[in-house]
Amino acid sequence: MKIPSGIVERDQFYEEVTKKCLVSMENRKAQYEALKGYYLFGADGGFGSSPFNKIYPHIDLLTSFLFSSETTKFMIQLGANAETIEHDRVQVLGKAINDRWLESGADKVVSGCITWALVNNTMLVKLVPVVSEKTKVLDINPFPVHPGSLGVLREDISFLDRQDAFVHCFYTTKSQMEIDLVGHPRKNQILEGLYGRPGVEDNAANGIDRLMIGAMHPLTPNTSASGQAEFSLVSNMNYSAEVSEEVIEMIELWVWDTDECDYRVVTKVKDGAVVFDRKNFFLPGEQPFVQITPLPLPFYFWGMSEVAGLAMLQEWRNERVEQIRKLLNLQVKPPTSVTGLGIQDEIAYALFAEGGLMSDKTGGMGGSAKVDRFAPVIPPDIFNVIHEIDAAFSEHSGLPNVVQGKGEAGVRSGKQTSELARLGSARIKKRSLVIEDALEKMATLYLKLMRKYDRTVYHDSSKSENAFVADQFTTNFVVKVDAHSNSPIFVEDKRELAFAMLQAHMITRERAIDMIDAPDKEILKREVRMIEAMEKQAQQQAQAMEQQAAAAK
Repeated sequence: MKIPSGIVERDQFYEEVTKKCLVSMENRKAQYEALKGYYLFGADGGFGSSPFNKIYPHIDLLTSFLFSSETTKFMIQLGANAETIEHDRVQVLGKAINDRWLESGADKVVSGCITWALVNNTMLVKLVPVVSEKTKVLDINPFPVHPGSLGVLREDISFLDRQDAFVHCFYTTKSQMEIDLVGHPRKNQILEGLYGRPGVEDNAANGIDRLMIGAMHPLTPNTSASGQAEFSLVSNMNYSAEVSEEVIEMIELWVWDTDECDYRVVTKVKDGAVVFDRKNFFLPGEQPFVQITPLPLPFYFWGMSEVAGLAMLQEWRNERVEQIRKLLNLQVKPPTSVTGLGIQDEIAYALFAEGGLMSDKTGGMGGSAKVDRFAPVIPPDIFNVIHEIDAAFSEHSGLPNVVQGKGEAGVRSGKQTSELARLGSARIKKRSLVIEDALEKMATLYLKLMRKYDRTVYHDSSKSENAFVADQFTTNFVVKVDAHSNSPIFVEDKRELAFAMLQAHMITRERAIDMIDAPDKEILKREVRMIEAMEKQAQQQAQAMEQQAAAAK
């Protein structure tokens, strides 16, 4: 986009672009609140609205198939023209990326984002590099960003990298602003015009470490007759935080500057002054957000929500469960007809009490009184419809019984079960590959940040004296998920491939240990080297004995 050079024109331009990016935010926030209710409580009405929430365990199961934090491993893939020395550095840098990934807690952040991306339709991860001034050590902090706090210029275009502009809304405190504005020429002027308010919106989740998460609807106490506050679990449980600290709503605008061929980053107080107007401080040509959209759509940036497709099934299930519960209640206390007797409250109570005794002092019971109970007939297959609805949940998400480890009619052998599981997992594999793309994007940014900031000295795999830093590594690379290890459904295929390649002498034993991700890998590798040394010594002794035997003849 062409950014005006004049200060007044530029501020007007930023304001117009921001409004265009945020045009759908309020509508989407309302949708996300409803989807959150279905995911957490099984109904839009909140806790207690559904007798059993089927959506929550179903999404939990689906997430476990799409991403496994403990098995996900990354490898570096070089370009065709990479020099030989770069191949020697790949293994050690790949290990460094995996270590950095786990140390930063990216596995936990991504796991939570995948879950909420299935709920909402999209989640984002914002990478914030922090370099210590004293130690010069790089820390990469990944933070989840709720889609309700983000707006894009064109929602008809997929992928955040293709947007000319987008906006991230967040909250900060006045004390943090004082730290951020150290050395700013208009520090006092900006601070004087700041007005905070207690609490932040729940769906405006943060993207950087100093931002806070709050509540849109705090718990509301019910006041008793004595004036004391009483809390009802059913009516007040909503899993929202309460924040009393005053916060300031901020806007971070990312605009692609065609003159600079890079992003321009504008930070301003909402409905207030521009605080920062600066060049891209992250990486040249890159922005720090990684989008996770398990169900992408070609002409809608935010994609589809998995929970939105399950909401009607949950409503149907709630309705049927309520009908069954009503029938069972009628079976326990059926409608009753009494003739020939002026029934009173005590007699009505006795009709439904254990060991209840009913008497008539007027003598009206003498043959003319009659009590009839009209208990409904409970069909023997009354719960079958519930099972069919539950099966529809699995069908909707591509999780047949055999993939979930459940038995299947007509399956008699383990080989047949394995083949059915492989064929039945096609849909879930398709989704896991979409998640894999986001993981690879995020891991690639990790290595780029390491090249820019990390000054750790590494030694390549060929010679220990060949020391280098990440900045000396080639720029001709991408980081890939190693053997689709992000999903548990690929794990068995990876193990079979490792043993097949080992048997065919295509890889070493140490490489096989890395591929199957065995526990205590370093100890196993050391023992493998000892075993191989002993095997080599035994082979040499056998050859010597054969030579002696041949010479004796």
